[in-house]
Amino acid sequence: MALETLEREVARLPEPERREAEDAITTVGSALIRDRSALKDAARLVHQPAAGDEAPTRAAQEARNLQRVLLLWRRAAEESLTADDLGVSRQQLKHLRDAHRVVALQLPLRRGFVYPAWQFDPDSGEPLAGIPDIVAAARRARLTPLGLHLLMVSAAAEDGSAPADWLAAGKQDYVVKLVAAANAHGS
Repeated sequence: MALETLEREVARLPEPERREAEDAITTVGSALIRDRSALKDAARLVHQPAAGDEAPTRAAQEARNLQRVLLLWRRAAEESLTADDLGVSRQQLKHLRDAHRVVALQLPLRRGFVYPAWQFDPDSGEPLAGIPDIVAAARRARLTPLGLHLLMVSAAAEDGSAPADWLAAGKQDYVVKLVAAANAHGS
């Protein structure tokens, strides 16, 4: 059943993305076939053992972590915009990206970039004030673009607001300080 669903979803993709997805699935499948332990762990993930069964192996834990990362990427894709969504050319966004004036995410198994929606004015589509400072603070804090996005959309206050909400409310200086402190512990 799960394989049939996967086949249907991959078949719906445009040709270049379908080839990339098929290659990725083949690579994962080949790795599982070569590593019987990983194959057993993958089978356990699909089976979801009942309470009282043996503890998950390291490979099973790594597979779950990979699944979580892929879900984070999917969430980021859903919360982002493309050049078409913004009504601008890819070249314009490339110039903004190269000048560190917008945050861009390059998603796994997809060509091109997407741009987290929180950095744009919903009415004009223009980047909000403070984005270059936030991008610079994120670079100094060694945050990846995905890490910055997740920080910006994560509820940080008791009222459920996130740094993206504060940025939209014009509190960019506060958000810059928050982003800069994201790696205050060092690396």
